[in-house]
Amino acid sequence: MPDGSIVGLAEELIGELNTATNPRSNFGTVKRYLDGDHDRPYTPRGARQEYKKLADKAITNWLPLISDTYVKGLFVDGYRPARSTTNSAAWKHWQANRMDARQSIIHRSALEYGVGYALVLPGTPTPLIRPVHAMRAVAFYEDDDDEWAQHALRYKGTATDGAKLYELFTSTDVHTIAVSRDSSKPVLRGTDEHNLGYVPLVRYRERLEGSVGIIRPLIVLQDRINEAVFSLLVALQFASFRQRWATGLAIPLDEEKNLPDGSENPNYGKPVEPFEAAVDRLWVTDSPEAKFGDFAQTEVGGHLETYGSGVRSLAAIAQLSPHVLLGDLVNLSADALAAAEAATQRKIGEYETTFGEAHEQLLRLAAHAANDSAGAQDTAAQVRWRDTEARSLAAAVDALGKMVQMLGVPAEGAWERIPGVTDQDIERWRGMATSSDGLAQLAAAIERQSATPTTATTASTTTASTTTAQAA
Repeated sequence: MPDGSIVGLAEELIGELNTATNPRSNFGTVKRYLDGDHDRPYTPRGARQEYKKLADKAITNWLPLISDTYVKGLFVDGYRPARSTTNSAAWKHWQANRMDARQSIIHRSALEYGVGYALVLPGTPTPLIRPVHAMRAVAFYEDDDDEWAQHALRYKGTATDGAKLYELFTSTDVHTIAVSRDSSKPVLRGTDEHNLGYVPLVRYRERLEGSVGIIRPLIVLQDRINEAVFSLLVALQFASFRQRWATGLAIPLDEEKNLPDGSENPNYGKPVEPFEAAVDRLWVTDSPEAKFGDFAQTEVGGHLETYGSGVRSLAAIAQLSPHVLLGDLVNLSADALAAAEAATQRKIGEYETTFGEAHEQLLRLAAHAANDSAGAQDTAAQVRWRDTEARSLAAAVDALGKMVQMLGVPAEGAWERIPGVTDQDIERWRGMATSSDGLAQLAAAIERQSATPTTATTASTTTASTTTAQAA
């Protein structure tokens, strides 16, 4: 591709990336709300600063907790070929790139923004795998269902000279593009070949069609909750205590034209409040026509119920158990807790299926980058997800034991179904079981060997005794 075409394509993609990350765009709005920068609850024009401060305090950011709940339930723990109990050779590339920790970047991006990416490039001694957040990349797909992009751009960072660095990916090359602080025109700084035959960016989607992420549909509910909290704060600030009233009083005016320092009194000629309200003060007047009373305080129970209803609606639409947000379930058994989280676990299972296909594509590409043709073509291999469902360990082990005893399931096959067990645990157990068998066989062999001379000696003694008896 000519240099001019590369720069022109990079300029177009940089413009798309900047548009996507603009605070007024879909991605920008999601990021604002996740950061707690919500639209302020409605206040009348000309509202006092006190109201504006209450509106700022009313922001109660529930949205990060929703994505965190799902991310904590998504953890890839292995990658196995079909009919194999051990991980594929491509799994070592995952481990070498510390993807056990970095995979949450991909999952979080795909859940919150609807899309996330992972970059794979050839490297020594292992291919390079890096998660790429949706706010730092843009990819063009000819068909939305295509497995590989036609071209893609990633924001890399800032150079020492202050220029913004981008990487433009094609099916054969990686072009480094720079945009200096003094000019918005991209400049080609270098080109490296990767020769993978694909744009080395794997896409992860929250759903395969019309993916917008789990945050955008909940922004309206989040605003409704903020409005309820704002109304509650206003009621607590101005109407949660009894207001007094008085009639039949002559309201005095401020007659001091100048202040003690000689400056003009801004309140000159204005009414002066005749009483100073306080808990320890009594209102007294000599006017026989005066009457006193008070207004009842505002009941805030309705405000609290509106707030709780908004949070429960948020949990229902997000398919989370209400106790995740409200924390109102206590002393539950493991079975009851599992039933409360059933909807969440089903949603996590859907994400495991969707993200699992992308992870398998990622590991096949890593195998291809490492010249492992068998691993690159193994479409039957599958990732293994860690079991994060809330279950009683005792009940799970009891059920697995019955599977082994009553159904004839191999004990080793039940290991991976134990809650919280990792592939490393299984490999260690397998080694321990092998070592135990070897020691048992060695002990049996030693016992046989030690029994053989005893038998021979006994036979010799018997023969000698018989010979002696005959001689006598």
